[in-house]
Amino acid sequence: MKYRPILCYALISVALCAITPQAFGQARPGSGDSGFRAGLSLGYLSRVLDLSEEEQATIPKMTSLLASLVLEYEFQPGFSLAAHVGYSSSTFDGLAFRRLPYSIDIGSEAGSINGILVGAEVEKSVLGGGTFGVEILGQFFASLGLNKEWNLPGLAVEGSVKGKPIWMKASLGPVLTYQGWKGVTPFLYPRFDYLWGRFELGQTVQDLKGSEKKDIKGKSLFGLGLGADFELSASLRFRGEAALYPRRGGTDYSLTVQTLFAF
Repeated sequence: MKYRPILCYALISVALCAITPQAFGQARPGSGDSGFRAGLSLGYLSRVLDLSEEEQATIPKMTSLLASLVLEYEFQPGFSLAAHVGYSSSTFDGLAFRRLPYSIDIGSEAGSINGILVGAEVEKSVLGGGTFGVEILGQFFASLGLNKEWNLPGLAVEGSVKGKPIWMKASLGPVLTYQGWKGVTPFLYPRFDYLWGRFELGQTVQDLKGSEKKDIKGKSLFGLGLGADFELSASLRFRGEAALYPRRGGTDYSLTVQTLFAF
């Protein structure tokens, strides 16, 4: 578990650093001078979790609402870095904890758990100048959950639990764009997509206390996004994307909208 974040960071860093205009040809020209863009990103994520080492009565699932402020800097046309800072609200359904004084399944009584969202994106154009373009996009997001306490139902005595989830998501893949329409650039984004994290739960029932940590990860490892960039003006851009994550027994999904204003 502890080596997976390092592996993802290394994979994204090596792939992006290896991509140069000399290796792939001329980069796609930008629409303006290099500089800053700032904006807002909103997203929704629904992913089934994989707990293959344990028997689960129900299939565990995580859903999360994401909102962040975005600051993007374009170092040169076709090469940009963006930072995200914001808020997440995540729910976990069907996640079972069996090593506590009283076993519980996380459900509706827990509600949503708020967290701090941080992230980074690196995008590099490797082929452009014509009707079609190719970019490489690497993304990393982390939701740092805040402690939440709620009452433990179904007991004759008073009891409570406190939960703190932390999850991360890393993506890497090519962005295939069509540049034949003025002001609208549709794109297809197939990518490797890995979600992992940990949920720590503490329980107090009168004099009894216990805690349990559970590793979590997304059941799907690949995603396919379809969306478009809309240049509303010389300084205002809007992006929308819907993504599917196929897995055994079904498909997960996510939705993202983003606005960026150049200054």
